[in-house]
Amino acid sequence: MPSRPPRIAFLLPGLGRIDRGAERALLEIARGLHERHDCHVELFGRGPHFPEGLIGHAVPAIDRSRFERFPRLPALRSECAYEEFTFAVSLMARRLFEPRRFDVAVHCSYPYLNWMLSRIPAARRPLRLFLTQNGDWMCRRTNAEFRAFACDGLVAINPEYAERHQHTYPTALIPNGVHPGDFTFTPRCGISDDRRPQVLMVSALIDSKRVDAGIRAVARIPNAELTILGDGPLRESLQHLADDVMPGRARLLGSQPYAAMAAAYTQADVFLHASQEEPFGIVYLEAAASGCPVVAHHGRTQRWILGEAAVLADTGDVDALADAVRSALRPGTAAALSRAGRERVQAEFDWAHLVDPYAAFLHERLAAREAAAATR
Repeated sequence: MPSRPPRIAFLLPGLGRIDRGAERALLEIARGLHERHDCHVELFGRGPHFPEGLIGHAVPAIDRSRFERFPRLPALRSECAYEEFTFAVSLMARRLFEPRRFDVAVHCSYPYLNWMLSRIPAARRPLRLFLTQNGDWMCRRTNAEFRAFACDGLVAINPEYAERHQHTYPTALIPNGVHPGDFTFTPRCGISDDRRPQVLMVSALIDSKRVDAGIRAVARIPNAELTILGDGPLRESLQHLADDVMPGRARLLGSQPYAAMAAAYTQADVFLHASQEEPFGIVYLEAAASGCPVVAHHGRTQRWILGEAAVLADTGDVDALADAVRSALRPGTAAALSRAGRERVQAEFDWAHLVDPYAAFLHERLAAREAAAATR
């Protein structure tokens, strides 16, 4: 392991441009390693809005929204993959990323950034640390495309991923987090008959997030109003659905800055997230830190994150989902969930406690690589 502080590159197209879950997590990890562990950190993203105090490199790439109607091919299966491809090509063509300068390259995208790093000769390749922010499907090596996946260390953000891959890659289980102080805790006490319930969804507008199920469920609750923050290729179809099943009671506001999202959590009576296959879900923590009762799918990861501090239901059953929202609006349930959610976030998912495991895992993997090199 080098005697100087480790030099770490964070690579993700949305860094400095978008405020989504993966981008937020990588920025928090980068900031914590820089401030608390004296690591030299540099960010590579589309920019230009990098946090003060961190070195950021603006890498030209085409926004994913430009590719929403492009053909779907195996390695270009979504608008995200198209965006990542243009990002990786720009990194290489403009020589913005110099591998020899870094000890570690942190990324969470597949396939192009992962393939780019793997093509660098081993003698000058930084340690490849892969974060499962976008799932673990790429790590499973189930066909020719995925067999090309490689990493020197894997951070699993939920126990299911850790169990699945710990015998294949050096793996650490480290969840995502939030800064509880960024969110104003407002205890909820349920809804009286003279006020319209306010339901909030914060989600990418894509199929897997099941925003359509959320709209249909809230539509079944008389007078309930729904606010949806987020963007994606389904924006038009979801707006049409909302206009059809709950006219005048739904607002799709698109992507919002972090401060506006924090305010939206405070104003909501219930937070609803209908995704079933969620790698983690920082939005659960943001809502809970605000004291907003959470309704989510009854999956293993959701239960691990939320415990008893949420109403969990089968989000594939719209009637059951509507019943779960009604339950979270009841005075006794709302008050209990509000307190329990905030306490759980403070105890288990504060970024102040989660950066140290990242530093320990990085140093462990760097030491292992140095030991292996010494024996060759």
